[in-house]
Amino acid sequence: MQAGGWIWAGLLVACFALLALVEAVAPGPARSASDRRLFVNFSLGTINIALGSALPVSTLAAAALAGAAGIGLGHVVALPWALLFILTLLARSFVTYWVHRLSHGVPLLWRLHRVHHGDRAVDVSTTLRNHPIELALTIPAAAATVLLLGPPISVVLAVDTFLFALALWQHADIRTPADPLLGRLMVTPGLHRAHHSPRRADHDRNFGDVMIFWDHLFGTYAPPADRDSPVGLEEAMPAPERLIGLVVRRFRRS
Repeated sequence: MQAGGWIWAGLLVACFALLALVEAVAPGPARSASDRRLFVNFSLGTINIALGSALPVSTLAAAALAGAAGIGLGHVVALPWALLFILTLLARSFVTYWVHRLSHGVPLLWRLHRVHHGDRAVDVSTTLRNHPIELALTIPAAAATVLLLGPPISVVLAVDTFLFALALWQHADIRTPADPLLGRLMVTPGLHRAHHSPRRADHDRNFGDVMIFWDHLFGTYAPPADRDSPVGLEEAMPAPERLIGLVVRRFRRS
């Protein structure tokens, strides 16, 4: 990892720790959940980080390839760093919206994505709770977007860090006083909590990861949910949770 990468990684760890501290100071519904889910969530996060680091395909590799080959919008047209950051963020958010929507709409992908939605509480640790095989869809889609735009590695690092920090905040079990105001522009904790509703008709909404605009545009918007609103799945999940069961048994039909 480059020196800049370690700086961004340090910022993410600090962001995670700060949000976890706020959750601990003002505990919400997630505090009553079993500690077993924390073990599962952190274990899945560790597995995904290790696999993501080992895969030859990544957003950073795509940026390096685009730079070496001189391909992508950023290498065809001279654009300032800030504009490339905004364009990359918008493109990534658009692609992520559709990847996320497919993860709900395609039965095979939903069996994997259910691991994330099966959390019986939603807090900052839920951000880490993803089935490892989902990386085979999310990473190539993000890398292809970077290859098309050709931003420098510094832009990709900044966008990746911003997106993950935003995901941590959106899952955090905290109250956000500015939620109604921010929710007009971006996906807030309240809007994302609605996405974690147990009812399929409700959690098939608010697929965006940055802007709520895409959900308004494509008709998948749902109003924000309260902090005390139920989360999880109506369908049965392994109880008590076991890491092996969550990862291996995803291909069985509900």
